[in-house]
Amino acid sequence: IPGGTAINPENGETVISFENANDVNPNPDLKWEENAELNIGIDFGLWRDRISGSLEYYNKTTRDLIYRYELPVPPNRNRFIYANAGEIKNQGIEATIQAFVLNDKDLSWKSVLTFARNKQETVSLSNDLYDLDEIRTLFVSGRGLVGGENWTQLIRPGFEIGTFYMPEYAGLSEDGEFLFFTASGGVTRDVTLAERRVVGNAQPDFIIGWSNYFTFGRNWDASFALRAVVGHDILNVTRMVFSNPSDLPTLNTLGEAIDEFDRGLDDNPTISDYYLEDGTFLKMDNAAIGYTLNTKESKNIKSMRFYIMANNLFVLTGYEGIDPEVSFGGLEFGRDQYDVYPKTRSITVGVNAVF
Repeated sequence: IPGGTAINPENGETVISFENANDVNPNPDLKWEENAELNIGIDFGLWRDRISGSLEYYNKTTRDLIYRYELPVPPNRNRFIYANAGEIKNQGIEATIQAFVLNDKDLSWKSVLTFARNKQETVSLSNDLYDLDEIRTLFVSGRGLVGGENWTQLIRPGFEIGTFYMPEYAGLSEDGEFLFFTASGGVTRDVTLAERRVVGNAQPDFIIGWSNYFTFGRNWDASFALRAVVGHDILNVTRMVFSNPSDLPTLNTLGEAIDEFDRGLDDNPTISDYYLEDGTFLKMDNAAIGYTLNTKESKNIKSMRFYIMANNLFVLTGYEGIDPEVSFGGLEFGRDQYDVYPKTRSITVGVNAVF
């Protein structure tokens, strides 16, 4: 990479890139991160597997995390070094239960229910050589944004990954300006004097899936799958930037800008939990219905099935943004910053034929 410049992949995911060699000290002791994992599970079946399932508990610890640490200059030649320090823990449970609710000749119904819960927590960011108290992350940007430091999440030992750490909204002043809580329990208009607090988390509490498969008579079949993601928070930066009432006379805005104007807001967008929303949703991921022809009398066709299949049929949510389904990967997630595209809703009509 010329000059050691950063990489900006088109899919929006973070890529670690080594910076200009003039800023980074060499580290001959740099090594791979280490993982230690414990899995305990049980599988079961009842009544000749008419009801079956599994339950698993996992606990994974990642040690010697690679991070860029800042060093004093001098005695060091350069400001930074990539080193192994820190520890992150993942633990959770996953459960599946499957039941043949009906299993008659003319009508069958198989139902599958899944449950998953995961928590990712920072154990340490330091070791004997390199010390780091916290990492400020999930930065936001946009027109009209005020308030100084624009980070919204904090990685700190004892905190879950995805912890929102922002000023807490305390209402509006008589003039329509934002008010925020201070450390002493009072309120202030100056967000730089407000106390940052734990106000939410981008990790979901749990995820539930429900899939169902049906057959009717000898020829018809149908299926559908529902999924619920519960308890995660989303920072709606799109609403923060594009619902500013002061932009109404001259710039394109969201419809929420009129609501904010009616509410009496007369202030520029400011980072706080005012724009933090519950991202809980229920989504029908897919549904299908098919008809299989009777081809016993045909010499050339072994089987033929006609079907209609739809994906992403609907979503039920209280989230005001485009799509409450944001990424849960990496160390920075839970932000809807006018770059989240809704998933495509598709309907497919097709034929499967075997000759």
